[in-house]
Amino acid sequence: MTTQGEQGATPPVAAPRRLVRPLERANVAGVAAGLAEHTGVSVWVIRGVFVLLGAWQLVGLAAYLALWLVIPPATTGHAAPGVDAASRRGMRQVTNASSGVRRDLGQLAAFALVWAGLLWLVQLLGRGLAPQTLAIALLLATGLGLVWWQADRAGGSVREAADGLRGWTRSLARHWSTVAAHGVAACCLAGAVALVVLEGPSSPPTLLGGLALLLGGLVLMAVPWVLRAQRALAQVREEKLLSDARADLAAHLHDSVLQTLALIQRQADHPREVVRLARRQERELRAWLYGSDEQAATLRAALQEAASDVEDRFPVSVESVTVGDDPALTPALGELVKAAREAMTNAAKHSGASVIDVYAEVNEDVVEVFVRDRGRGFDLDSVPEDRHGLRGSIVERMGRHHGTARITSDPDRGTEVSLEMKR
Repeated sequence: MTTQGEQGATPPVAAPRRLVRPLERANVAGVAAGLAEHTGVSVWVIRGVFVLLGAWQLVGLAAYLALWLVIPPATTGHAAPGVDAASRRGMRQVTNASSGVRRDLGQLAAFALVWAGLLWLVQLLGRGLAPQTLAIALLLATGLGLVWWQADRAGGSVREAADGLRGWTRSLARHWSTVAAHGVAACCLAGAVALVVLEGPSSPPTLLGGLALLLGGLVLMAVPWVLRAQRALAQVREEKLLSDARADLAAHLHDSVLQTLALIQRQADHPREVVRLARRQERELRAWLYGSDEQAATLRAALQEAASDVEDRFPVSVESVTVGDDPALTPALGELVKAAREAMTNAAKHSGASVIDVYAEVNEDVVEVFVRDRGRGFDLDSVPEDRHGLRGSIVERMGRHHGTARITSDPDRGTEVSLEMKR
């Protein structure tokens, strides 16, 4: 069955670009690369700004760590269906997004040396932090950076990260570098706490300050792992939804499409039956994919539904086209559709034609429907009185609702039923 051409689709609105950290282009954490990609500014300029601000009382270093914490790492989207299926079946290796990172160590060393020189100059001029405060800040930054860097590049699957403490422990122990980094970070934190406690006056505020530093450092070290676990849980939920959708699709294909294909194989010697089965399956699949109302609410939908019903009951093809407006199905238009359905049924049963054309034209004050076949026509005067399909279901039905029906038939040219109803 052919329906009216689909209307022009509205172009999709581009989603706003998110600020993320592209780990594959990162020298440290990808903060500068992410800002450069998001703003369009050169990554060299952004890295230079961080270096200059970091030399003055470590402002740039604090800003970098804060952005590192709040900007999520970039995640790869879903692969093409074939590639995705091959990955699920283990036919291709899936690597972590950060596993193939190639850092420019020369550039990283150059920036580090420039920053160290500027920091030394600022401290020499007396514009920097107190030596004890500077040492504590550098120890904390080093420890946090090591832990967060490992959280970004931790091995293990997504499900391990979403498995709570056990998954975190397995991921932590997967490589020696991860354990070593956490050990060094713990030493840095302990050194920072020791500087606060031992270098300060022996008083309760000093001890409380050391305790607060210890607890705050532990919390900050755990934050990226918690965020990683949350993102992993969200990904697991998304994969579960996709898996359920695939299972539903597979079940529907088995119950409908595959069964229809089996019927087509058995009916290979009957072309009309094959066409009927294929068209019926096409309608069912379209209804399942795009949804359909339980009951047609407009004229176009009602005519399409009537044509589909005739195609299901008879080995014919009904080509249905509706032009003009698509008015709501009023009681009068409902009777018009019933008459058109009866005309389609009569053509399918008696004309011998394989194709029936249905053309509906909606004007401002009247609706016209034409049902035409090119099969065997008949003589209207020779129709028996007991043939209620033509008289009762078409002509008299239209007359009772202030409509008209005209039937034109020729033995060699087929039959046309013209129906007209006021809106």
